[in-house]
Amino acid sequence: MTANRKNGQRPVRFGPLFGLVLAFLFASGAGLGYIWHRNRNAQLSRQVAQKRAQLEALRLQNQALERQLEVLRSHPYLLRRVQELNLGLVLPQPEQILRLPANPRAGSPPPPPAGSEPARFTAQTAK
Repeated sequence: MTANRKNGQRPVRFGPLFGLVLAFLFASGAGLGYIWHRNRNAQLSRQVAQKRAQLEALRLQNQALERQLEVLRSHPYLLRRVQELNLGLVLPQPEQILRLPANPRAGSPPPPPAGSEPARFTAQTAK
């Protein structure tokens, strides 16, 4: 005679329950990892955008400073500042200018302009 299934005691099997718990833990861990990576990528994208904007601002500032430096080094600006500050500076005469070769081993300096005598430097002593 066969046993009645309604009344029979069946042992509890933990294998399927253990597999179900492992599958749940794997799925939830994968979901949390996906969300964490997505948030981390978004955060890094924001940082990259901020750094690019900062770099572009620094480039613009550098260009503005380079233009300002060109103006400050220009001959007309320097002459105007000399006059404003009343320094009494004047341009040197052509015979006062000593030209040096770009390559000192290339030879002697070019001859002075015709009709001018070479520049002479004299030591002045303080009295």
